[in-house]
Amino acid sequence: MIQEALLLTLNADEGAVLRLVSQRAGLVPRLFTDPTALTVTARQETARAILLAYPRREALLPLVRQLSEESEALLIVIGDPLPENDWAALLDAGADLVICRPFSSRLLIAQLRALLRRTSTIPVHALPVLAVEGISLDPANYTVTTEEQGTHRLTQLEFRLLYVLMNHAGQTLSVEQIIEHVWGFGGRGSRDLVRGLIKRLRSKIETNPNQPQRILTVRGVGYRFYRSM
Repeated sequence: MIQEALLLTLNADEGAVLRLVSQRAGLVPRLFTDPTALTVTARQETARAILLAYPRREALLPLVRQLSEESEALLIVIGDPLPENDWAALLDAGADLVICRPFSSRLLIAQLRALLRRTSTIPVHALPVLAVEGISLDPANYTVTTEEQGTHRLTQLEFRLLYVLMNHAGQTLSVEQIIEHVWGFGGRGSRDLVRGLIKRLRSKIETNPNQPQRILTVRGVGYRFYRSM
């Protein structure tokens, strides 16, 4: 399966360097100059890494935060020298690595390879189709199908969360258990992210998202995917 790296930069020379870095790390690069186009692609497709060499410092933090919520890809930020507080804020927002210009392409290749090794997992597309209570979840296409709502494409995180819930249908999962399943131990997950993903999933599989019948809230504990006895 092709593994892509999404690259964001406004500098053609730096873009050429990042292309080479991605290729040497075993990834297929796709270059973007527009952050909106990159975030849409990251939301809809399965990228392995995202390299942000965006010059507008004020836009970096919200961009990193948004990408960490909507994509499982590794996030690497490349920028001019930053104050320590800004550096820490980027890492807290979800960046896996922050490096400053000028940077060594050889070292960046080695760092990217190391991160890829640490985060290697069983490919999602190898998972079987999951069908529970009239809902079909297709890992190969990141889609969910219901009789009432038809077929909807899911983001990577939406898919992982729904797969976990359906795979444990009838069981109540705590928010902490969900975070560990979806983001991994020590990952980027939080209660707010889980709540936001649940809301988005309900809009795609519930007839009335305000009165959910499939993804149920268990107050004070977590969530349960409905399964009839």
